[in-house]
Amino acid sequence: MRMKTKRYSETVLSLVSILMVAVIAACGGAEGGSSEDPSEIVIDGSSTVFPISQAVAEEFRREHSHVQIPVGISGTGGGFKRFVEDETDISNASRPIKESEAALAEQNGVSFTQFVIAYDGLSVVLNKSNDFAECLTTAELKMIWEP
Repeated sequence: MRMKTKRYSETVLSLVSILMVAVIAACGGAEGGSSEDPSEIVIDGSSTVFPISQAVAEEFRREHSHVQIPVGISGTGGGFKRFVEDETDISNASRPIKESEAALAEQNGVSFTQFVIAYDGLSVVLNKSNDFAECLTTAELKMIWEP
């Protein structure tokens, strides 16, 4: 029961965090639009974060039905690419922004704040017939999946 309660608390905290980001974005000074009453908040990025953002967007729309909140899935890198070009208001990401991406954001006049809203779990499972790997370190696993 304790584990279930902990997971529930983490889920609620994650949803509240996303909602806070949405509210901050909605109240921020977006150029060309009303900072008091935005009509659209554009979100794009990681497919891992998509379900959370989609749920929060739906909840936000219950209170602010006039606001459109498209939530896209272009991957973390794709989301950051759009974000630093000022095409989106919120970037879903499964990693922190890279220095090169932050530099482009600054160059384009895009300011940002990063929030951790959830953590991912990952399991590595080997087939019984595997005959080449007995033990892999975290560093070796990182090398396998790193871009």
